[in-house]
Amino acid sequence: MNTCVFAAGSGGIYRAPADVGSLPAAARSGRLSWTVIDLRRVRGKRALLNAFARALGFPGTFGGNWDALADCLQDLSWLQHRDSAGGWVMLMRGVPQLSAAAPAEFATMLEIIEAAAAYWRLHRRAFVVLV
Repeated sequence: MNTCVFAAGSGGIYRAPADVGSLPAAARSGRLSWTVIDLRRVRGKRALLNAFARALGFPGTFGGNWDALADCLQDLSWLQHRDSAGGWVMLMRGVPQLSAAAPAEFATMLEIIEAAAAYWRLHRRAFVVLV
């Protein structure tokens, strides 16, 4: 995990600081959408996919599988109404619980997030996930 940078074309998975209180305002001041994804009670694939769908407001066409998650994270067009001109910042709560309860699902999720971040870097949009 890297040092977090909210800049156009930045992206990836970063360790969240202990105090995230100022981060929503910092993201919004950079015209980035701020979203919290609560994983504290997630113990498997279905609940994990549902947590993403709820937090990000996935469209009704979301298929509820890994490919659909990857597709949705690379097409965030329904979020354009939010302050997301420069990209997206997502804080994931409950990562230690998820990684302990469902390590294979956790690893797959990280791979999908990294692929989405690489996609958005090519499009010069920030896609930052804080864990």
